[in-house]
Amino acid sequence: MLVLSFDRRNRVLLVQFSGIYSSEDISAFDRDVSRFVAEEGPVRGLYDFSGVKAVAVPKTKLFELGRRPQVALDQVRVIVAPQLEIHELARLYATLQRDFGNVEPRIVRTLAEAYELLGLRDPDFELVEND
Repeated sequence: MLVLSFDRRNRVLLVQFSGIYSSEDISAFDRDVSRFVAEEGPVRGLYDFSGVKAVAVPKTKLFELGRRPQVALDQVRVIVAPQLEIHELARLYATLQRDFGNVEPRIVRTLAEAYELLGLRDPDFELVEND
């Protein structure tokens, strides 16, 4: 499951994943974030995997994901991945993104670290309604 929230003042889109991270989450992410960026323009991305309990995505799908172009070119992305398995997968994704010419996302263990990297103080995230 994923939930999108937006801090308009800082132009940061927060995507929070929870439960079992699956291929369906990747499809929903692609659809929802592409639609959002088409409406709002480029934003910085904050992808929070803190609520993920397990990963049910084939490695081949993760490799495919890592080779895709960014939705909003040249925009900063920060991934919060406190769990060991997800942290390692995020590192693999970041390396693939860099190797394929994208801006390499930064990976941190806590939301507080992500806020610091993005220079967020008292962010005001509002829920993004999705169809």
